[in-house]
Amino acid sequence: MSILLKKVKNILLFQSKSVFLYRFFLKMTNRYEDLITAFEIKLRKLISEYKSLQVQNAQLKADLDRKQTDLMLAHQEVLELRKNYDHLQIAKNLGSTETEKAESRQQITKMVREIDKCLALLDE
Repeated sequence: MSILLKKVKNILLFQSKSVFLYRFFLKMTNRYEDLITAFEIKLRKLISEYKSLQVQNAQLKADLDRKQTDLMLAHQEVLELRKNYDHLQIAKNLGSTETEKAESRQQITKMVREIDKCLALLDE
């Protein structure tokens, strides 16, 4: 009877170990599933934030392009206003004293030289 008792004891011990391993496996499986679920949630959030940043980046690029265009137009306007101011100064000085007339002639000569340079560049 002792052998039978030992066999029964071994069987019970084996079953006890099997139950323990089964429970351990279930706990680990649940833990891994929880980790995978948490990872998926974080990954979805990251993808969503990435898409949002792409949209924001596109908007900022469009704003930058508009600002650069506005800046170029304002710069061209400033250049045109300076040119008009110079022309007004020349016209104003034409009817004044001899010194101012000489300065006006120098400015006109300078403008003619610039025009000649431009024409020469166009011919090239």
